[in-house]
Amino acid sequence: MNRSRRQGPIRYRIWITRQGENEGAARSADPPPAVALEPAEGGTMLAGRAARYVAAFNRAAAEHGRTVRAVALPVAVRYDGDPSPGQRLKAVEGC
Repeated sequence: MNRSRRQGPIRYRIWITRQGENEGAARSADPPPAVALEPAEGGTMLAGRAARYVAAFNRAAAEHGRTVRAVALPVAVRYDGDPSPGQRLKAVEGC
């Protein structure tokens, strides 16, 4: 039962990041990639709230000279094992 169902608007999870090492600095003008440190909040947010959170966090971090930044990444919330309508169910003992 490996299928994906998209329900509702896209959700975002906010991560705190730091700038990574630029291993190919001499070969590339691209900035080094961000390195994920930890989730900023538990759960997910809709796009508007995520954008406001990231903007406010990054503004405060820059004002205080911090080298961390927040990024919003789209995520899918999955309910592995959730039944489909019409699916026959088998009870699990002890639950």
